[in-house]
Amino acid sequence: MMKEFLEKALQQNVTIKEDKELFEKLPLAYRGRYDIFFVETNGVLWTAIHPKNEAGLVVLRKDRARVEKTARLNCAIFLDKATFYVREKLMEEGIPFVIDGKQLFLPFIGYLLSSANERELAPVHLISFLTQKMLLVAIYERWSNVKASEAAERVGVSRMSASRCFDEMEYLNIDVLSMKGKSRVITVPEDLEKFWNQNVGILRNPVIQRFILNKDIELEKKGGISALCEYSLLSDNEYPTYAVTKKELKDSGVKTARQVRMSEEIGCIVLELGYFIEFGGKGIQDPLSVMLSMTREEQEDERINISIHEMLEENVWSRD
Repeated sequence: MMKEFLEKALQQNVTIKEDKELFEKLPLAYRGRYDIFFVETNGVLWTAIHPKNEAGLVVLRKDRARVEKTARLNCAIFLDKATFYVREKLMEEGIPFVIDGKQLFLPFIGYLLSSANERELAPVHLISFLTQKMLLVAIYERWSNVKASEAAERVGVSRMSASRCFDEMEYLNIDVLSMKGKSRVITVPEDLEKFWNQNVGILRNPVIQRFILNKDIELEKKGGISALCEYSLLSDNEYPTYAVTKKELKDSGVKTARQVRMSEEIGCIVLELGYFIEFGGKGIQDPLSVMLSMTREEQEDERINISIHEMLEENVWSRD
């Protein structure tokens, strides 16, 4: 694939040969980290490293320089994918790279930039609640080759909003997008737990604010600890924890209810959420969002951690 992309982009024949002899002159760790190639383009010889697993920018920068010095040839980085941040930093520093099927930057042969099927994406500094909701629904429903139009129907938003969610996932490098013909599609990997662990750092706590009230206002939806107790054997607090979305907040009566004063007993806690996913039709906050909603104090409680593990294993990872 890399050879085909280079030939198409450069409009010339390209020779790529794996080089294992160079490993003899490099630290042993390089064998586990990279495949190394000799490349010839229009009579110009150069070398390339292809990471076998995800590697940080600091490591890539250092290792590429070592290979370049050892081989005494210009060295590029072959990548299967890369975030916009990584691309921009590599170009800033003049480090050659090729992203298979998408983009190449080879200044040593005068090829400064080429893009294929690339669009200018708006920067994303924090995942939106809608994009997070779509991603979690995709996990629960195990989406496969779902286009933006179908995703819009499943989440109940416009086609344009769904397309913006796709853009966010692409910018944030959440590895669920691929091309089917000319359309982007979402396909969730089979190993959900591994995928979750790789991407949970990008996600956000869905709780916008917490209301601690002196009386139980008896709302329908449960969230936070109360939701976790519904999914596990954990005993709930003496007071319930409810969930409302921003749209539901006004009619819920939360804003007119009195919040507790110091030393008063708590009647209930209400979590205002950025989104709510109906999970199993029970009016209970979905399991992954329950996990994300936990406070730091709750996360440090061993009983809660055990219950979260049980909840996710039964309702997400092993769910049919």
